[in-house]
Amino acid sequence: MRLATGLAILVMGSTAHAGAALDDAGKTPAPTTTRTTDPAAAPDSLETAPDKVDYGVDLRLRHVWVPSGLIGLFVNRAAGGASNNGIGVDLVRRRGNMELQLGFEYEHLELQEGVYINSGDNVPGDTADFILSPAHAPNGDSLGWFTIEFTFMNHAPINKYVSFRYGGGAGLGIITGKLYRIDTQCTGAATNSNPEPGCVPAGYTASNGMPGTGITSPDHPGDPEPNPYGLPPVFPVVNAIIGFQIKPVEKAVINIEAGIRTIPFIGMSAGYFF
Repeated sequence: MRLATGLAILVMGSTAHAGAALDDAGKTPAPTTTRTTDPAAAPDSLETAPDKVDYGVDLRLRHVWVPSGLIGLFVNRAAGGASNNGIGVDLVRRRGNMELQLGFEYEHLELQEGVYINSGDNVPGDTADFILSPAHAPNGDSLGWFTIEFTFMNHAPINKYVSFRYGGGAGLGIITGKLYRIDTQCTGAATNSNPEPGCVPAGYTASNGMPGTGITSPDHPGDPEPNPYGLPPVFPVVNAIIGFQIKPVEKAVINIEAGIRTIPFIGMSAGYFF
């Protein structure tokens, strides 16, 4: 009886062992994870690499202008607006669609020569200001400004080559040169709406070609008065810019822009990233 029982236990153990072996043989081996250098292979991570930081430089040209209507908000009469060209350079840091620019720029800010009548004044009872162009200013002096600005620009890609560009910033402007005027006592025939030639000082020519008949005011005799309006030597500059960026090749960009840098402007720049 004991022998039979022992044989039964041995047979059952052998059968169980054989079954386990058969089960193991039927299983598929666990896959082994290996790296591949195939560029067409699917990625093995959902994490994206951070945007690369690029540094570049661009050269820009801008045309600034102050419409006569804008000047007219502050005076009763203006001879015209101001329109000048400027040149600048930007040091650029780009990451993804965002750019940070450190810009330096210089422009002339020359008012049109002629008669300007202050707000609230009426000629001939009040004097008029005759602003001189650089051609008539002492030593050809010209009013201008040099600016230093930080500007943030974002880009919304339209396609591979063109992006919509917008942003803004702030900085400082430094006045250069001088603005000259002659404080003029107008003759009796002059009016606010028709100040020439009565408010044009003698020795200068009115816009219609007639010689001036005005008299230099007794309180400012002699040479033209420089910087008569108390312009600060340094002042804040605020800008707001929109435009387009074109990428003709991978590293080069062309920017076409318009906006306000304290005064309105349009311009373009060309840059290269290293």
